[in-house]
This record gives sequence, structure tokens and C-alpha cells, in this order.
Amino acid sequence: MNRSRIRYALTALPVLALTLTACGGGGVAKSDSDNKLTIWMMTGGPGDNPLIKEATAEFKKDHPDIDVDIEIQQWDGVATKITTALASGNPPDIVEMGNTQTPLQTYSGGLADLTGSKKSFEGSEDWLTGLSGPSEYDGKLYAVPLYGGTKVVMYNKKMFADAGITTPPKTLAELQEHCGTLADANSGTANFSGFYLPGQYWFNGMPFLFAKGGEIASQKDGKWQAEMSSPANQAGLKAWKSFQNTCSTPSSVGVNTDSPDQDQLFADGKAAMAYVKAWEPAAVIEKNPKMKDNIGFFAMPGYTADSTMPVIVSGSTIGIAAGSPDRDAAEDWLRVVTGEKFQQRMATELNLLPISPGFTPPGVPEQLTVASQASKVSRPLPNSPGEATLETERYNEQFFSKIASGADIASSSAAYDKHATDAFNSLSD
Repeated sequence: MNRSRIRYALTALPVLALTLTACGGGGVAKSDSDNKLTIWMMTGGPGDNPLIKEATAEFKKDHPDIDVDIEIQQWDGVATKITTALASGNPPDIVEMGNTQTPLQTYSGGLADLTGSKKSFEGSEDWLTGLSGPSEYDGKLYAVPLYGGTKVVMYNKKMFADAGITTPPKTLAELQEHCGTLADANSGTANFSGFYLPGQYWFNGMPFLFAKGGEIASQKDGKWQAEMSSPANQAGLKAWKSFQNTCSTPSSVGVNTDSPDQDQLFADGKAAMAYVKAWEPAAVIEKNPKMKDNIGFFAMPGYTADSTMPVIVSGSTIGIAAGSPDRDAAEDWLRVVTGEKFQQRMATELNLLPISPGFTPPGVPEQLTVASQASKVSRPLPNSPGEATLETERYNEQFFSKIASGADIASSSAAYDKHATDAFNSLSD
């Protein structure tokens, strides 16, 4: 285990986060026995769903003498929590990580090298780049994708029909026109949005830059340089600001998706469209059962009709602690949860995007089929440990909110480049 890299990884995150203990419930929950797998999984995923019992049962067919202990972790502060645990003398055997946090862990030296085993993982040749890219460091594989998620446009079919819109838009310009048409048709609804888009929603904003040919950052000779000030990104930011300001209610410029809850706004008829994860429609229907047959989906259209807007594939990866005494068994458990059988079960029951598009089974909800197709036009985030720092600071949310609120794009972008470049290079050896 590379202790030097772990030390740098820890110091890269805000000091406040370091006050967290290394394990929920007091102490790293790893047995001294070689016949137990302690697995940290995150809330909201397969780990805290009964479905995980099926994976354990499959694993125990070949490993009947090994106990499996799933411990659910909360997302708040988990990047530092995992780094600290992996640096300890008694780490969990397996850890789940958010894909934007993964580069911090692959860099840290706390994860086992899986490079030689990659081909043994089913479908590994077609893993989604937004998950497989962060799983690598210096040409080696230290984690594997667990599940994906990306965003699609959810729309109110009745509102579209009442406004005379018969088909989903093919281009961004057409979509923006639809916003105006829908606003006119619903002028009697206060604070109505043709397309509700919170200003902090950078997962929607960054694709506007990618579609113009922009990059968040580039790496040369081991050094990162943020590129928000590039002409392509400047054009993308202007287009995104115009779209956000035109289509969404003015009160949305400074908020995120959960405050107010965009699913509640959609369920209440305050918005005709929203950019959502695959499991959000179920939340809408729970809030308003009458919406059950009134929701449609399409991929966010691009600047031209020949390509949809690139998406950022989010989700989780999963890796094995370098200090695990149960390495072979841990790899076998990973093969179960990343295999086609379990991936299809997650897609069908949890609306999670499989790690390989070919794993998407027939009969899944429409939004997941649309998301699977949209994920074929995806762009990864910078594969730098500093990405976790920006996430912890919520820096991207703040930046896009400033742009939506009318801040000068050029000067704001210059400030972004300075801060993000420092973050991306903060772990230089």
C-alpha cells in the first residue's frame, strides 16, 4: 500500500471532513478472520435493497464458508471516510464509491490492482466510459463499475398535447421554442416552467459545453489545466444560460434539484419538463398517482438533429482494499454484482443503468431504455483525484448558479480555471 499517496489524498480534502471516523458505528468493521468479507456499500443503491441478498446467495454457492457482511454508508463525507479506512491496518474488504470520488481512491494506493483480472469481468470491453475511466490510474485498473445513471428529459404528455406539440423536439432550438409555447399555454399557473432547470444543476450544464467541443480540463506531462475559458466552453455557457433563463422560472437560478423538489413541482403541474434520473418518475407518480400514464421521455436534444446532447454518466464503482486478506473471494463477489444476470436485475427492479449497454434487458421502463441509448453519447469528467475536492466543495454547482444568475461568463470562467487547476493538481507527488 502506498502510504505517501494516501497522505496526499487525505490532505486534498477539506480539513473538516477529516474529523469523521473511519467507519460508521465506531471503528473499521473488518474481521480478523480470512473467512469474512466486509463490504461497504452506499445508501440508495443495490447494497441497501433486498436484491443484494441474491448476489450473496450466488457468491456463497462457490464460497459456502465465507460470511458476507454488508455495511451501508451515507454519502456525506464518504470520500475521506473511505480513504481513511483503506489506509488503516484493518480495512473493509470491498468499498463502493461514487464515480466522481473514485479517482481519489485509485490514486490513494489503498485499492488492489485489478488490471490482470479485467478480462474476467463479464462485459468489461463495453463498460461505460464514465465509470471505467475513473476506475483507472496510471494505466492500471483499481476498481470496476457497479451501476450507472444518467439523465433524460421527462415531459408531461397532456401539457404537450394541449399546447399543440405533437412530437418531442429534435434540436435544442426547437426545445427552447417549445418552452415558450408551453409557457403561453399555461400562463395561468404561477411560477410555471416549460422546462424546470435549477441553476446549480451542473450535470445539465456541462453537456452544453461538451456538445460545443469543450473539455473541462486537459492533462499534459502529468499536469492538469482547467479549460473553462476556452472558446468552445464560453459558447456552451452562453447557450446554457440562455436555455436556463428562457425555460425555467426565475426563482430556480440559485437552487438545486431537491430544494424545492423538482419531482414535486412536476407532479403539481408547475413544470412541463424536467431533467431526471431514471428512478425519479416513480417519485412523481407516488406524489400524484394521476400522472401514471401521462409521462413521456426523450434524450436531451443537441444543437443539431444528428446527435443528442452528450450526457455525464454518474453512478458507482467498487474496488477491493489492497490490505484485504480475502482477495480471491472478493474478486469473485465483484464478478457476481458486475455480471449480466445481476446487472439486469438491478435495471429491472431498481431502474439502475447497467454498466454495459448490452446488459440492458428488454421490458425495462421507457426512461431506462432512453437513458441506455443516451449513454452511448457520453463524456467523462476529468480523471483526477481533485474532482472529489470540487464535489466536496460543491464548486460546480456554485459556478453554474453564478452563470445562470447573470455573472460575467469570461471572468467567472477565469476564476474557475484557477481554482479547478489547483484542485486537479493538488495531489502531485
